[in-house]
Amino acid sequence: MKIVHCANFSESKNGSVYYSIDRKMSNGFIRNGHFVYNFSYRNIAKFATIFKSKKFGITPLNKALIKTISNIKPDLLLLGHSELIKDETILKIKEIQPNIKIAMWWVDWVFNLKNISSRLEIIDNFFITSDPNELKRINIKENIINKCEYLPNFCDSSIDTFKAYEQKNYKYDLLFIGRYDKERENFINFIKKAFPDLNLGLFGLDKMSIISGSDYFDTISSSKIGINYSRNNKISMYSSDRIIHLMANGVLVFSPKIPNLNKIFTDNEIVYFSDNKDFKQKVNYYLSHPKERIKIAKKGWEKAHTCFNEKIIANNIIKTIFQKA
Repeated sequence: MKIVHCANFSESKNGSVYYSIDRKMSNGFIRNGHFVYNFSYRNIAKFATIFKSKKFGITPLNKALIKTISNIKPDLLLLGHSELIKDETILKIKEIQPNIKIAMWWVDWVFNLKNISSRLEIIDNFFITSDPNELKRINIKENIINKCEYLPNFCDSSIDTFKAYEQKNYKYDLLFIGRYDKERENFINFIKKAFPDLNLGLFGLDKMSIISGSDYFDTISSSKIGINYSRNNKISMYSSDRIIHLMANGVLVFSPKIPNLNKIFTDNEIVYFSDNKDFKQKVNYYLSHPKERIKIAKKGWEKAHTCFNEKIIANNIIKTIFQKA
């Protein structure tokens, strides 16, 4: 098939987030034999005018997408977090190419969908890294939820290449990468106080501690335990892609008991904790029992790479959209 993938692709970041989901997804389609045209919508908007402003580039951006569809005539237009693409542009594309399928993916939490909820009315399929029933929280209609599918966070065999469980010389006993925001500050403060004798890797808490690019994976691969802790851990099946970055690179992942996440990863593949006390006890246990730590980390790595790799996810997306067996 021919696919136009309209997503961020972070062109302005000089490869610092080369592991983002948009590139992994395009890789999956290509490795399954499809042609993919990456349409970097923010970059196109930015350079569409002499002002180098995304805001002023919105109109030419939307015209460029319509022109791209006319030139390529793809079977599928796949939209990422394409907030600059207008609903009328999608309707125009359907008008000029009636047989095209238009789908969208979303890897942020559901509450940020409010601004583009009208788009769900006019696209064919929607893929989200939360239980689709969570869309009821923002009053999405039942008929719209019926065309939504769960999208697991997934790895890429050419990007997630490390096996931390094979490491001999670790830098960090315990790793957390994420913002020091109001939703996580209490948990982060607890970590700092609870483990004074451990080698803690705390990154991304402020601008000075942000890591990206190869440094990001070097840090993950030299850690024994990695913490998956999102802003909201009560959204069914939702996690940021941090969980797969850790697991698919061989770290033992600790996560709060997110509703229904155990349908994705079992207790043999991840360590769930219920509260701070439980977290501390389990961290100390697995650090003092390296064979058990390595066993679960390896199981998690195997699950990520065999069930949630880029080719499998891309293939499932195509099957869902085109109703193939």
